[in-house]
Amino acid sequence: MFRKKEAIDSMKKVIVVGSLNMDLTIKVDNIPSKGETIQGHDFLLNAGGKGGNQAIAAVKSKAEVLFIGSVGKDPFGTEILSSLKSNGINTDYIDIQSTEPTGIAMIVCHESDNRIIINPGANNSLSFDFAKEKLFELAKEEDIFVTQFENDLSTTLKLIEYAKSIGMTTLLNPAPAKLFSSEYYKYIDILVINQSECEMLTNIYPRSTEECEKAANILKEKGAKNIVITLGRHGSVTITPDETIKISAHKVDAIDSTAAGDSFIGALSAQLSFGNSLKEALIYATKVSAITVTREGAQISIPTLEQVNEFFESKKEE
Repeated sequence: MFRKKEAIDSMKKVIVVGSLNMDLTIKVDNIPSKGETIQGHDFLLNAGGKGGNQAIAAVKSKAEVLFIGSVGKDPFGTEILSSLKSNGINTDYIDIQSTEPTGIAMIVCHESDNRIIINPGANNSLSFDFAKEKLFELAKEEDIFVTQFENDLSTTLKLIEYAKSIGMTTLLNPAPAKLFSSEYYKYIDILVINQSECEMLTNIYPRSTEECEKAANILKEKGAKNIVITLGRHGSVTITPDETIKISAHKVDAIDSTAAGDSFIGALSAQLSFGNSLKEALIYATKVSAITVTREGAQISIPTLEQVNEFFESKKEE
């Protein structure tokens, strides 16, 4: 079990500020060439968005989760709010836009990999003043602040700075990958990046522990404290001020990687909110993402704490 009694007694909130999208997913047997029309199959409509996925992963891991974001006043927005509520997430802090549509993601799945095109819509209209007001109302010192780069970049960076100024533990997933001013790194407690994002930020595409450490040193010089670099089927390497933590991936039959990274981040933040160590959180998050890739879809693919414990208990018995 990953949720300790003493951790529950000192539990912090996870406050996610981020994107909410409706995912339109289709599978293909081949990626179409320029000008080519092909037939797809297994179309799926599913609530997603990196922020929404991370929040759902955290709440499924038994964290107390609050969400700050923005959707359009349209059927997709209504469906997303319903999905959040059904998972126990309060939607009172989500701005409903009358002039912008809900964000959408077009996801093409091919051989357990995916290619994604995003129309941000209302996500880009989330204002700093709105989100700051909600954070001021909701957050307490040492609560976990989680965000990504699917909202307006300037707004997101200012919110990281503000969250840190009120004593929150800040976790940034800079995805989709974008360069940003070095002045904001000092406000980031935990930076979670994959190989492509790492290459964008450091010009290093890491494939080994040594390359991860080299990239992390560049990010540390800018002010980042703890750097988590995920390596897909090779697990992850985390570089802290005191140590390097290597976590191996679990061997599973992957069918859809859509929410793998988001489930990892949500699960990681949940464990940290319980008061568990970064290493313990990484071990658990790796298990969550392993199960996620064996299922189709985004939020519907993310396992609960009970499912994670049951799955890995059964593997022990094999």
